[in-house]
Amino acid sequence: MTMTPDHANAAAVKATLDDLISGVSGHSFDVLDRIYHRDMRTYLLADGGVLMQNDKLGFMEHVKSAMAQMGDPNPWAEYHLVEADDTHGHILISRKNNVTNRKQLLTLSIDFVLEDGRWQIIREVIMTRNDDA
Repeated sequence: MTMTPDHANAAAVKATLDDLISGVSGHSFDVLDRIYHRDMRTYLLADGGVLMQNDKLGFMEHVKSAMAQMGDPNPWAEYHLVEADDTHGHILISRKNNVTNRKQLLTLSIDFVLEDGRWQIIREVIMTRNDDA
């Protein structure tokens, strides 16, 4: 089946990511363990072409460390695409980040899988760039 923005599950996939953003912005990190799939992989392509890869536990530690450095987390998000089918979902989103007082715009491509009765993130591809806006 092809994922589409019109599929009934698209709203549930978006709600899952909204919960993650809200939880992490409020420093409630238990949401990470619930939403990140046990086999999750992340690929973070930073300015300068540095590629960092992580599994679930490594990325959870990265998020916690980054949030500890951030004074006031910005929950701003711009959804470019939310699509789903019966068992998979995908979101393309932009987020603002000011870790280490350097404003960045993050573009994320996030893949979801419906497993164990809930939507879980199985892969995130994150690209950063300076945000002069």
